[in-house]
Amino acid sequence: MFTLGFTIPTQVAAAFPLRITIQGQKSTLKQNKTDVKNKTVEDILPGYAKSLLDTMPVEKVEEYLMNRPTYYTVQCNVKKHQNIVRLLQKTVNKKLGLKCHHTVDNTNNHILIVSSTHNSSAKNFLHRPKPYFADVQFRSFKTERISSKENDEKLINRLREMLLLPKGSDLKGTDLFSGMESNKWKDLLKNENINKEEIDRLKISFAEGYLVAKDQKGNTTKTQKWWKIVQSSLIIGLLISSLISIFVIVTGTMFKIQLTNQVEVNSEEITVTFNDVKGVDEAKQELRDIVEFLKHPSKFSSLGGKLPKGVLLVGPPGTGKTLLARAVAGEAGVPFFHAAGSEFDEILVGQGARRIRDLFKAAKEKSPCVIFIDEIDSVGAKRTNSVLHPYANQTINQLLTEMDGFHQNQNIIVLGATNRREDLDRALLRPGRFDIEVDVPLPDYAGRKQILDLYLKKILSKDIDVDLLARGTSGFTGADIENMVNQAAVKAASDGATTVSMKYLEISRDKILMGPEKKSKIPDEEANTITAYHEGGHAIVAYFTKYSHPLHKVTIMPRGSSLGHTAYIPAKEEYHITKARMLALMDTMMGGRAAEELIFGPEKVTTGASNDLKQATNIATRMVKELGMSEKVGLRTHESQSNEIMSFNDLSPATNELIDNEIKRIMQESYERAKSILNVHHKEHKLLAEALLKYETLDADDVKALLSKKA
Repeated sequence: MFTLGFTIPTQVAAAFPLRITIQGQKSTLKQNKTDVKNKTVEDILPGYAKSLLDTMPVEKVEEYLMNRPTYYTVQCNVKKHQNIVRLLQKTVNKKLGLKCHHTVDNTNNHILIVSSTHNSSAKNFLHRPKPYFADVQFRSFKTERISSKENDEKLINRLREMLLLPKGSDLKGTDLFSGMESNKWKDLLKNENINKEEIDRLKISFAEGYLVAKDQKGNTTKTQKWWKIVQSSLIIGLLISSLISIFVIVTGTMFKIQLTNQVEVNSEEITVTFNDVKGVDEAKQELRDIVEFLKHPSKFSSLGGKLPKGVLLVGPPGTGKTLLARAVAGEAGVPFFHAAGSEFDEILVGQGARRIRDLFKAAKEKSPCVIFIDEIDSVGAKRTNSVLHPYANQTINQLLTEMDGFHQNQNIIVLGATNRREDLDRALLRPGRFDIEVDVPLPDYAGRKQILDLYLKKILSKDIDVDLLARGTSGFTGADIENMVNQAAVKAASDGATTVSMKYLEISRDKILMGPEKKSKIPDEEANTITAYHEGGHAIVAYFTKYSHPLHKVTIMPRGSSLGHTAYIPAKEEYHITKARMLALMDTMMGGRAAEELIFGPEKVTTGASNDLKQATNIATRMVKELGMSEKVGLRTHESQSNEIMSFNDLSPATNELIDNEIKRIMQESYERAKSILNVHHKEHKLLAEALLKYETLDADDVKALLSKKA
């Protein structure tokens, strides 16, 4: 809001002729309901003193304030009577201590008004639309209405304060000006030749500006009060947020006041059995003994045997650890308690240990039963002496006590699952806690076939080569295979197919391995040509290399971050990798870069071989440093010790140089072999690249037919 303390008297004093136009709003007037629009000063303000030299009747000012309008417009001449402007300014500054000044620009007929009656300064340029006159509108002065005697008394008290009079003094006969100031006004008015009517108007305007300036100086509106409350609230909220942020940084955890309750799943609700778990036959066999103990405990206790306290399931994510735990409870027909390791991690001291106690207390009431703690490394990590986590060990200590403490828990078996065994506390792995450790690895070829058969029975499929899919999904977990089958069914349904064919399964497999096809990212003709010869180089080298994996598919359709891809499928599950196989893999990886150099020249090679070179370097490094496949380095391993901060190498500079030279030699020889194959079969290479440019994707049968026809 723009507030000008002494705007009105300045403008009125400078205005000859003077015209004040009232712009009132009926809805805002409390007492005066009449239309005051376009009324003159004489219509609104009756009877003031005869001149400024006479006594100022303050009661008349009070009477005027009761009926004054909300808004007003002043039209004035900005060039005349500048002496009066200066004198009024000086008088008010002296009388009220206001910091305001008015500058008149004689050149452009502008008035620059600067007021600091509030906290901030406001500037307003008042310019004239016509010569000598300027329309000045102030719509920020809202005045108070007096509707009761009590309000009248408050106004009188304010007037006393403005006039620097003590409370209870008589306001009548009070003069606003000192004798010296009165003499100045008298001389000035004579020199300016101002008549009586203009003096009365000047008097009224001065009184108005005097009171408005004083009232605005100390008045605090409701908006300002609310704004102060909002500011205070924001500051308090910012301080609280800062404290929480500092606490989070120090403790490494967020507030988690209330956790979900432990969920008990009754035996009849567990429908999973070992028949639903495929691809982990060895793990199932070890857990069958646990199931038998739960079903017939007397059979083992008669010979002095005891139920193992815990079984730790260790394996990569997605291999079926949780499914195995549910199958144990389902096979045994006992209550099943499930908890996640992260649920025990609370910000409140002692809450994690309390949750452990509550869990085992509920399990004792339902024994025999199974407790399954998923991601147990979250609660069973190695204990620490860090001052930042002084209570972090309470939860794991309580778990150790419950599993093998002074009070034995009979007929309760704890199953824990983790993929980070190395992070577990050693006390948790000793006999009496987790007695049995079951490895749940990635499924092998036979396991993948079992998993595929399980999930393919749940969809409508036709003509599926399960053997080919099992060989082409090496490294897939059970969860990956389930996801692949599900995506194939979704894709077939979206295409309107009645059954899921082999085509959809291969599409979903490639999507999981390499990402979705980016048909909107089709390169231009030059980029396509380079990609076709690059991928063709991989395919030709693989096709004519004896120990390479059989070619499965080659494509120049962009997927993920690559513009093309060449896929291979092992003929069978490999349990050993020979040196010849590793060299053959390196040769096929070098085929792409070798093809670019032979076809387009050394200066035209691209960045497309970066991942190929990375994989080839890893193979060569392992051959030299870990597998003893370098005659010069010898039959020894060279491992670098490292931690999160730095790595350590205890080898001599000469040994490091020898290792680097051997890695370089193996890679260079592989590159030369790839170039040699492409030079010999350059016609087949060109034919394959042209076919890729035409068809985009070729499978193993297409490549074989194309190259056999050429031969």
